[in-house]
Amino acid sequence: MVELCPLCCTEAIRRFELAHTIVWKCGASGCGLQFADPQLDETSLSHAYKDCYYPAVSNGHKIRYENTPDTVLRQMFLQLQSHIGMLGGLGMLDYGCGRGVLSRIGQEFGLITAGTEPDPNARTVAAAIPRMSVYPNVAALREAKPTEQYDLIILWTVIEHLRHPWSDLEQLRGLLRPGGRLLVSTMNIWCLRARLERERWENYENPTHFYYFDRKSLNRVLRAAGFTEVWEWKPKIRYPHHGILRRSLYDISFPLGLADGLFYICANRNSRSEARPRDSRGR
Repeated sequence: MVELCPLCCTEAIRRFELAHTIVWKCGASGCGLQFADPQLDETSLSHAYKDCYYPAVSNGHKIRYENTPDTVLRQMFLQLQSHIGMLGGLGMLDYGCGRGVLSRIGQEFGLITAGTEPDPNARTVAAAIPRMSVYPNVAALREAKPTEQYDLIILWTVIEHLRHPWSDLEQLRGLLRPGGRLLVSTMNIWCLRARLERERWENYENPTHFYYFDRKSLNRVLRAAGFTEVWEWKPKIRYPHHGILRRSLYDISFPLGLADGLFYICANRNSRSEARPRDSRGR
Protein backbone atom coordinates (compact mmCIF):
# COMPACT_ATOMS: atom_id res chain seq x y z
CA MET A 1 0.00 0.00 0.00
CA VAL A 2 1.34 3.44 -0.97
CA GLU A 3 0.53 6.22 1.49
CA LEU A 4 1.06 9.89 0.62
CA CYS A 5 1.81 12.73 3.01
CA PRO A 6 -1.40 14.80 3.36
CA LEU A 7 0.65 18.01 3.44
CA CYS A 8 3.14 17.70 0.55
CA CYS A 9 1.89 14.52 -1.22
CA THR A 10 5.30 12.81 -1.02
CA GLU A 11 5.31 9.05 -0.48
CA ALA A 12 5.30 8.20 3.23
CA ILE A 13 7.15 5.52 5.17
CA ARG A 14 5.33 3.21 7.57
CA ARG A 15 6.75 3.63 11.08
CA PHE A 16 4.66 1.33 13.27
CA GLU A 17 1.16 0.05 13.87
CA LEU A 18 -0.98 1.04 16.85
CA ALA A 19 -4.18 -0.50 18.16
CA HIS A 20 -6.30 2.15 16.41
CA THR A 21 -4.19 3.23 13.41
CA ILE A 22 -0.83 3.18 11.60
CA VAL A 23 1.78 5.93 12.08
CA TRP A 24 3.43 7.12 8.86
CA LYS A 25 6.29 9.53 8.20
CA CYS A 26 6.61 11.69 5.10
CA GLY A 27 9.69 10.70 3.11
CA ALA A 28 10.51 14.25 1.96
CA SER A 29 13.59 15.63 3.73
CA GLY A 30 12.02 19.08 3.89
CA CYS A 31 8.80 17.84 5.50
CA GLY A 32 9.00 14.66 7.59
CA LEU A 33 5.45 15.07 8.91
CA GLN A 34 4.24 12.09 10.91
CA PHE A 35 0.55 11.28 10.74
CA ALA A 36 -2.07 8.67 11.60
CA ASP A 37 -3.83 6.85 8.80
CA PRO A 38 -6.57 5.79 8.98
CA GLN A 39 -8.10 8.53 11.13
CA LEU A 40 -11.07 7.71 13.36
CA ASP A 41 -14.43 8.46 11.77
CA GLU A 42 -16.64 11.09 13.41
CA THR A 43 -18.67 8.61 15.47
CA SER A 44 -15.59 6.79 16.79
CA LEU A 45 -13.85 10.11 17.43
CA SER A 46 -16.79 11.41 19.47
CA HIS A 47 -16.72 8.25 21.61
CA ALA A 48 -12.96 8.59 22.04
CA TYR A 49 -13.27 12.18 23.29
CA LYS A 50 -15.93 11.18 25.78
CA ASP A 51 -13.78 8.29 27.01
CA CYS A 52 -10.48 10.18 27.13
CA TYR A 53 -11.48 13.74 28.02
CA TYR A 54 -15.12 14.68 28.44
CA PRO A 55 -17.49 12.13 29.99
CA ALA A 56 -21.08 13.40 30.12
CA VAL A 57 -21.17 12.58 33.85
CA SER A 58 -18.22 11.57 35.95
CA ASN A 59 -19.67 8.70 38.03
CA GLY A 60 -16.13 7.81 39.02
CA HIS A 61 -15.01 7.66 35.37
CA LYS A 62 -11.26 8.25 35.27
CA ILE A 63 -10.27 10.77 32.60
CA ARG A 64 -7.28 9.40 30.69
CA TYR A 65 -5.81 12.75 29.64
CA GLU A 66 -6.08 15.55 32.18
CA ASN A 67 -6.03 19.29 31.48
CA THR A 68 -2.75 21.14 31.71
CA PRO A 69 -2.32 22.17 35.38
CA ASP A 70 -3.17 25.78 36.25
CA THR A 71 0.36 26.39 37.54
CA VAL A 72 1.86 25.45 34.16
CA LEU A 73 -0.50 27.80 32.30
CA ARG A 74 0.34 30.66 34.67
CA GLN A 75 4.04 30.11 33.99
CA MET A 76 3.33 30.16 30.26
CA PHE A 77 1.34 33.40 30.39
CA LEU A 78 3.96 35.09 32.60
CA GLN A 79 6.71 34.22 30.13
CA LEU A 80 4.55 35.11 27.14
CA GLN A 81 3.91 38.51 28.69
CA SER A 82 7.66 39.02 29.08
CA HIS A 83 8.11 38.01 25.45
CA ILE A 84 5.43 40.06 23.64
CA GLY A 85 4.38 42.69 26.22
CA MET A 86 1.50 43.21 28.64
CA LEU A 87 -1.54 41.07 27.93
CA GLY A 88 -4.16 43.13 29.76
CA GLY A 89 -6.94 44.35 27.47
CA LEU A 90 -6.00 42.11 24.53
CA GLY A 91 -8.61 39.90 22.88
CA MET A 92 -7.74 36.19 22.90
CA LEU A 93 -9.31 33.28 21.04
CA ASP A 94 -8.77 29.90 22.69
CA TYR A 95 -9.13 27.54 19.72
CA GLY A 96 -10.22 24.10 20.91
CA CYS A 97 -10.74 25.46 24.42
CA GLY A 98 -12.04 22.25 26.03
CA ARG A 99 -13.42 23.15 29.44
CA GLY A 100 -11.88 26.61 29.21
CA VAL A 101 -9.00 26.22 31.67
CA LEU A 102 -6.58 28.20 29.48
CA SER A 103 -9.10 31.03 29.07
CA ARG A 104 -9.84 31.11 32.79
CA ILE A 105 -6.13 31.55 33.57
CA GLY A 106 -5.80 34.05 30.72
CA GLN A 107 -8.46 36.22 32.34
CA GLU A 108 -6.20 36.49 35.41
CA PHE A 109 -3.77 38.36 33.13
CA GLY A 110 -6.50 40.70 31.84
CA LEU A 111 -7.17 38.95 28.56
CA ILE A 112 -10.65 39.24 27.04
CA THR A 113 -11.38 35.65 26.15
CA ALA A 114 -13.47 33.71 23.66
CA GLY A 115 -13.22 30.09 22.63
CA THR A 116 -14.27 27.46 20.14
CA GLU A 117 -14.98 23.88 21.21
CA PRO A 118 -16.83 21.20 19.23
CA ASP A 119 -17.50 18.84 22.16
CA PRO A 120 -20.87 19.82 23.72
CA ASN A 121 -20.01 18.60 27.25
CA ALA A 122 -16.76 20.56 27.37
CA ARG A 123 -18.39 23.60 25.74
CA THR A 124 -21.06 23.74 28.44
CA VAL A 125 -18.41 23.87 31.15
CA ALA A 126 -16.38 26.54 29.33
CA ALA A 127 -19.46 28.68 28.68
CA ALA A 128 -20.10 28.85 32.44
CA ILE A 129 -16.87 30.84 32.94
CA PRO A 130 -17.80 34.49 33.56
CA ARG A 131 -17.15 36.85 30.63
CA MET A 132 -16.37 33.89 28.35
CA SER A 133 -17.94 33.51 24.89
CA VAL A 134 -17.79 29.98 23.48
CA TYR A 135 -18.77 28.75 20.02
CA PRO A 136 -18.85 25.24 18.50
CA ASN A 137 -16.64 26.31 15.58
CA VAL A 138 -15.31 29.30 13.65
CA ALA A 139 -18.39 29.41 11.38
CA ALA A 140 -20.64 29.92 14.42
CA LEU A 141 -18.29 32.58 15.77
CA ARG A 142 -18.34 34.37 12.41
CA GLU A 143 -22.13 34.22 12.28
CA ALA A 144 -22.41 35.77 15.76
CA LYS A 145 -19.59 38.33 15.29
CA PRO A 146 -18.84 38.81 11.58
CA THR A 147 -16.10 41.41 12.04
CA GLU A 148 -14.44 40.05 15.18
CA GLN A 149 -10.63 39.84 15.24
CA TYR A 150 -8.18 38.92 17.98
CA ASP A 151 -4.80 40.08 19.21
CA LEU A 152 -3.85 36.58 20.31
CA ILE A 153 -5.00 33.13 19.18
CA ILE A 154 -3.78 30.09 21.09
CA LEU A 155 -3.88 26.42 20.11
CA TRP A 156 -2.72 24.73 23.30
CA THR A 157 -2.05 21.05 22.52
CA VAL A 158 -4.78 21.24 19.86
CA ILE A 159 -3.02 21.11 16.49
CA GLU A 160 -2.37 17.37 16.78
CA HIS A 161 -6.16 16.79 17.00
CA LEU A 162 -7.07 18.59 13.76
CA ARG A 163 -7.91 16.66 10.59
CA HIS A 164 -6.33 19.29 8.30
CA PRO A 165 -4.37 21.66 10.57
CA TRP A 166 -3.01 23.84 7.74
CA SER A 167 -6.58 24.61 6.68
CA ASP A 168 -7.67 25.47 10.24
CA LEU A 169 -4.62 27.71 10.68
CA GLU A 170 -5.27 29.50 7.40
CA GLN A 171 -8.81 30.21 8.57
CA LEU A 172 -7.52 31.46 11.92
CA ARG A 173 -5.05 33.79 10.20
CA GLY A 174 -8.06 35.75 8.99
CA LEU A 175 -9.21 36.22 12.60
CA LEU A 176 -5.96 37.88 13.70
CA ARG A 177 -5.65 41.64 13.83
CA PRO A 178 -2.64 43.12 12.00
CA GLY A 179 0.29 42.60 14.35
CA GLY A 180 -1.57 39.86 16.22
CA ARG A 181 0.08 36.64 17.36
CA LEU A 182 -0.76 32.97 16.95
CA LEU A 183 0.70 30.63 19.58
CA VAL A 184 0.81 26.88 18.90
CA SER A 185 1.97 24.26 21.39
CA THR A 186 2.28 20.53 20.82
CA MET A 187 4.38 17.55 21.85
CA ASN A 188 7.83 17.01 20.35
CA ILE A 189 8.29 13.61 18.66
CA TRP A 190 12.06 13.87 19.25
CA CYS A 191 11.79 14.38 23.00
CA LEU A 192 13.51 11.86 25.25
CA ARG A 193 10.26 10.16 26.25
CA ALA A 194 9.15 9.65 22.64
CA ARG A 195 12.56 8.25 21.68
CA LEU A 196 12.53 5.79 24.58
CA GLU A 197 8.88 4.73 24.50
CA ARG A 198 8.28 4.79 20.72
CA GLU A 199 4.79 3.38 20.00
CA ARG A 200 4.09 3.21 23.76
CA TRP A 201 4.40 7.01 24.01
CA GLU A 202 1.04 8.38 25.16
CA ASN A 203 0.86 10.90 22.32
CA TYR A 204 0.99 8.09 19.78
CA GLU A 205 -1.41 5.96 21.82
CA ASN A 206 -3.99 8.77 22.10
CA PRO A 207 -6.64 7.90 19.46
CA THR A 208 -7.70 11.55 19.09
CA HIS A 209 -4.25 12.54 17.78
CA PHE A 210 -3.90 12.63 14.00
CA TYR A 211 -0.48 14.32 13.62
CA TYR A 212 2.85 14.17 15.45
CA PHE A 213 5.33 17.02 15.06
CA ASP A 214 8.96 17.96 15.23
CA ARG A 215 10.37 21.44 14.59
CA LYS A 216 10.70 20.99 10.85
CA SER A 217 7.21 19.62 10.22
CA LEU A 218 5.46 22.10 12.54
CA ASN A 219 7.27 25.01 10.88
CA ARG A 220 6.22 23.70 7.47
CA VAL A 221 2.56 23.38 8.49
CA LEU A 222 2.52 26.95 9.85
CA ARG A 223 4.02 28.31 6.64
CA ALA A 224 1.62 26.23 4.53
CA ALA A 225 -1.17 28.12 6.32
CA GLY A 226 0.25 31.40 5.01
CA PHE A 227 2.27 32.60 7.99
CA THR A 228 5.60 34.12 6.95
CA GLU A 229 6.70 35.38 10.39
CA VAL A 230 7.30 32.11 12.27
CA TRP A 231 9.71 31.46 15.13
CA GLU A 232 10.20 28.96 17.91
CA TRP A 233 9.58 30.15 21.47
CA LYS A 234 11.26 28.36 24.36
CA PRO A 235 9.49 28.98 27.68
CA LYS A 236 11.04 27.03 30.54
CA ILE A 237 8.25 25.31 32.44
CA ARG A 238 8.34 23.65 35.87
CA TYR A 239 5.83 20.81 35.91
CA PRO A 240 4.32 20.13 39.36
CA HIS A 241 4.10 16.35 38.83
CA HIS A 242 7.80 16.02 37.98
CA GLY A 243 9.98 14.43 40.65
CA ILE A 244 13.68 15.09 41.11
CA LEU A 245 14.71 12.67 38.34
CA ARG A 246 12.30 14.06 35.72
CA ARG A 247 13.24 17.64 36.60
CA SER A 248 16.89 16.76 36.18
CA LEU A 249 16.18 15.14 32.81
CA TYR A 250 14.16 18.19 31.77
CA ASP A 251 17.00 20.55 32.76
CA ILE A 252 19.40 18.47 30.66
CA SER A 253 17.09 18.02 27.66
CA PHE A 254 15.78 21.61 27.50
CA PRO A 255 18.94 23.31 26.13
CA LEU A 256 19.45 20.37 23.74
CA GLY A 257 15.98 20.80 22.23
CA LEU A 258 14.85 17.41 23.56
CA ALA A 259 12.20 18.60 26.02
CA ASP A 260 8.61 17.38 25.66
CA GLY A 261 6.96 20.50 24.27
CA LEU A 262 7.21 22.58 21.10
CA PHE A 263 6.02 26.20 21.15
CA TYR A 264 5.81 28.36 18.04
CA ILE A 265 4.67 31.96 17.62
CA CYS A 266 3.49 33.43 14.32
CA ALA A 267 2.97 37.12 13.62
CA ASN A 268 0.09 38.02 11.36
CA ARG A 269 1.98 40.58 9.32
CA ASN A 270 4.39 42.67 11.36
CA SER A 271 7.87 41.60 12.36
CA ARG A 272 8.74 39.93 15.63
CA SER A 273 10.73 42.99 16.76
CA GLU A 274 7.65 45.19 16.57
CA ALA A 275 5.94 46.35 19.76
CA ARG A 276 3.03 44.32 21.05
CA PRO A 277 -0.20 44.38 19.03
CA ARG A 278 -2.73 47.02 19.84
CA ASP A 279 -5.87 46.08 21.71
CA SER A 280 -9.40 46.75 20.55
CA ARG A 281 -9.20 50.32 21.90
CA GLY A 282 -6.15 51.08 19.74
CA ARG A 283 -3.72 51.40 22.65
